[in-house]
Amino acid sequence: MPNYYPDPNKNPYRVSREPVRQPVAEKVSSTNVDFDTQRICPSCGKLIKISHNFCKFCGVDLSSIPALGESDKTLKALSVAALTDLDYEVRKDAIASLEELGGKEILGVFTYVLLNDLHELVRKEAADKLGNIHNPISLDILTKALKDKSPLVRKAAIEALKKIKKMNKPPQPEPLAKKEEQPRKQEIKQEQQIEAESKNEVNDDNEDDDNEDTAPPLKEIEPSDDDMYRF
Repeated sequence: MPNYYPDPNKNPYRVSREPVRQPVAEKVSSTNVDFDTQRICPSCGKLIKISHNFCKFCGVDLSSIPALGESDKTLKALSVAALTDLDYEVRKDAIASLEELGGKEILGVFTYVLLNDLHELVRKEAADKLGNIHNPISLDILTKALKDKSPLVRKAAIEALKKIKKMNKPPQPEPLAKKEEQPRKQEIKQEQQIEAESKNEVNDDNEDDDNEDTAPPLKEIEPSDDDMYRF
């Protein structure tokens, strides 16, 4: 009787080992930002309506910072790539491109990345760019980044804070001694000029006196021999 149940050990299609599984793509932030209706607060990283000029979470004034939704399509596309691309290197490069092409409107993107990205190199890149832009509104978020679990991010946050403090340092008032020193120098210079002019006048008078003393004497008229014998 034929055997209709072949030996499974002799199955030529039997897999002897488990297939190699493809690596799962890195997870990124699940929050998708609609830049046409939303904006990211550059101070706290929260999402608010694009029409709001004040953040309802931290209360910072955003009237001087334009919303990204009002900019061109290139900045929007780069911002989406920086927030959602599965490759961390692409996100990192997108952040670098945003710094070159954008202005204050991209601060919110860097803030959001610094708070939410899962890769330390991407967060470090965001901290570096915040330091390069050196806007004081980024001080709070960089202070929070000092507690980041990555030492690279913490170090980048420290350097960024130094840059912002240095670039926004108010001018130091000139010491009072230096302020008084300059007018005093001018007075001394004027006094020296007056003294020099007076000396020149005295020298001119002395020269006139010398010329009078050295004038040739009048020639004496001696009597001639004829005058002696004239009666």
